[in-house]
Amino acid sequence: MPGTLGPCGTDCAQCGYYPRECAGCAEIRGKVFWLSYTGDPVCDIYDCCINQKKLNHCGGCSQLPCTRYEREDPTKTPEENAEDYRRMLAALRTLREEEPLV
Repeated sequence: MPGTLGPCGTDCAQCGYYPRECAGCAEIRGKVFWLSYTGDPVCDIYDCCINQKKLNHCGGCSQLPCTRYEREDPTKTPEENAEDYRRMLAALRTLREEEPLV
């Protein structure tokens, strides 16, 4: 995965929480701060991609985008979530061209 791109396609360097409050998914293993809003033990996208499918990022998954991408970050507005979704998928589709699908 290039630079600070998370498995979901989020560029951690573009996040206001990085690196001070959040070191990025590779470092925190998907235990993002917003889980306190959802009650989940780990981000479901991270869990599926890294823990279950053993992929570097979701761009290598034939099911992209899956229903896991429908959940919004509760700390952001609907407009911010829509823009994040667009950027994440664009980044993952670019990476998909470099790796085979699983």
